[in-house]
Amino acid sequence: MHQGAEMPTAAPDILLSRALLEITRKGLGLTVVVDAQNRVLGIFTDGDLRRALDRGVDVQTTPLAEVMTRGCTTVRPDMLAAEALRIMQDKKINALPVVDSGNVLVGVLNMHDLLRARVL
Repeated sequence: MHQGAEMPTAAPDILLSRALLEITRKGLGLTVVVDAQNRVLGIFTDGDLRRALDRGVDVQTTPLAEVMTRGCTTVRPDMLAAEALRIMQDKKINALPVVDSGNVLVGVLNMHDLLRARVL
């Protein structure tokens, strides 16, 4: 699981171009959209980017809130890795925000983490 400075995060009001820099720097193919209290509002993934570009969105002028996926799937830190894997497989996603009981982001889990842990 990626925590602290390794977590790709962005505020909903930043421009899409800045969110893309965060995705690139952290290398997980996504950024978790959070509020000022670090509560998860949504997620923005490589797939969201492709869909936005297909709609003709301008990355230099569009706020992240306009193109993010709201109500994203999350998991809790105490969930078994095998259950997180099942969720990823069922939903055909490669990463999940990990949140506490208050929906505060505590980490990001991706498929590569599970591979390294030999859950697969």
